[in-house]
Amino acid sequence: MAISHPRLLKWFASRNPFFVFLKIMPLIISFVWIVFNSEIRNLYGLHFFLLGIFAWSFFEYITHRWLYHTIFNNKKLKWFLDAFHIHHHNNLTDYRVLNAGLFLIYPLAIFLWLILFLFTSNTEMASWFCMGMLAYYFFYENIHYFIHYKIYTTGYMKFIQKYHLYHHYNKWNKNFGNTITFWDKLLGTYDPEYKQFKITKEIEKELINH
Repeated sequence: MAISHPRLLKWFASRNPFFVFLKIMPLIISFVWIVFNSEIRNLYGLHFFLLGIFAWSFFEYITHRWLYHTIFNNKKLKWFLDAFHIHHHNNLTDYRVLNAGLFLIYPLAIFLWLILFLFTSNTEMASWFCMGMLAYYFFYENIHYFIHYKIYTTGYMKFIQKYHLYHHYNKWNKNFGNTITFWDKLLGTYDPEYKQFKITKEIEKELINH
């Protein structure tokens, strides 16, 4: 488990969203620098920014559904995934594994930037896309952290907390979206029964016992 391997925690996890922000700052600064030093600027950058947001929401879903919740035959891969996500399912109050570290977002952002640059030959567009992706990634990391931190009684946080905790406590193979329901509805893993899910005193006690 990750708790027995502090090096895994160092590179693949963050203590809270503040440390996530510190870790992605070099990426943000790099992409902003590219945009503001581009010879050609136009409003299409905003379109690519929004596309980056959309892309992360899908990546969030497919990672949770097909990577974290797939049982792999490879023992090393299974051990690694169990050290974080399965450990998280079994230990909801271990806040050390609620947020990701360097080795999730860095390879993904750099790979997608290179792919977009190869297809568009435009460093500005590739950078806008990655900035949108990073913005929504940071939003996602905050949401996942805080819905495991306290109980919410109103608004979006109440809705997404019930949606996510239903996945934890009732249907581990449903409701994979951590921030939106769109991909679950589109790909057949949406379970509306989460609306009837009650956060009991026992669940509340477990969540806030940190």
